[in-house]
Amino acid sequence: MTHRSPLPLLSSALCALLLAACGAPASTEAPVPQPVEQGTLLHELKLSDTRSVRFIESEPGEVFVAESGHMDIDAVHLRESMQTEKVDSLQGKELADVYLSLAPGAKRSDVPAALVQAQGRIAMARIIQTRQAAQESVRAAAAPLEEGPSPRDAERGPSASSLNDTWDWVGDKNWFKTNFCATTATQGRTCLMDYWYGSYSGVKDNTVYFRAVGLAAGFDSSAYFYTQYKSCSIWPWEGCEWKVNYSTTLQARHYMMVTWDTGPRSRWAGIDQSNDRVYLSAIWSTTSSTPPPPQEPCAVYARAHATTCYNIDGSISSISNTLCGDACAGSYSTASQWATQALGTQTCLGAYAGCCQYYVDQNFNRCGG
Repeated sequence: MTHRSPLPLLSSALCALLLAACGAPASTEAPVPQPVEQGTLLHELKLSDTRSVRFIESEPGEVFVAESGHMDIDAVHLRESMQTEKVDSLQGKELADVYLSLAPGAKRSDVPAALVQAQGRIAMARIIQTRQAAQESVRAAAAPLEEGPSPRDAERGPSASSLNDTWDWVGDKNWFKTNFCATTATQGRTCLMDYWYGSYSGVKDNTVYFRAVGLAAGFDSSAYFYTQYKSCSIWPWEGCEWKVNYSTTLQARHYMMVTWDTGPRSRWAGIDQSNDRVYLSAIWSTTSSTPPPPQEPCAVYARAHATTCYNIDGSISSISNTLCGDACAGSYSTASQWATQALGTQTCLGAYAGCCQYYVDQNFNRCGG
């Protein structure tokens, strides 16, 4: 077995649904197409012919859980899930616990190795993201930078009132509001229902928990569902940009729910490109039970370079001399420590099987030993 390839640039949790009180017509349509993941698929659980859950790592330590399904066909499964899991009960849980909650009868030894390994990267990424969020706030207060177009505040498209008028849309909306828009005292929300064309959740700054649900509610039209996050360089002069980290086309009457439980990041969600009703909810929290690490001014930069990396069998890995991690702090010693942590989100460190040796310096013209 060889050393796993470096992941593209890396956060987790999940909830379940419930069907509308109104009856659903029989459906013979094919299962929803596979979504487009901007990242590495760690594991997939097929819960029914149309319902699945994917654990996806969009960058090292940034793992999210994506559930897709049919709001009518999967009614029984969704009701069963709601009996045992509350809307926010998975917040703060590790990937192994999320997996076990979705796989009845599974033991901890059954948890896929990819999820166990990713949990270590998540822990490191949370520390780094917390520091980056603090640096971003200080930088913005001192000298706001041009960061390109920002997502809009929560808004709705034109009201939908003319298609499929014989269907119980009031029942659909009540179902969606009840099951996707409920929050705890520490959470905020956006809940948009019964609109065409475009709905946007707006910017949610420094979220540690973010769950977005998109639904193509009509019977004849698909919809484009996507999420974005704010990515900032450690270099003050390079600023920030909004990146899409998940997108998919939802077929009629299909939903997608994506959940992050990470270090603080600014996120938003949107659903668009539909000729019929679309629903969108976003629930977020900016609080965490883990105290933030101490902050230092960004005065000194450091880069950790991976040198010789080893495969599981002890042979030299092809990713040797290709990985690096950057950091900025008030002193070189702290910056070196944080740069090492950043490199540690991509691979384990040390002269061990499956790990990489490394060194730290201030040479930013190369990445790796």
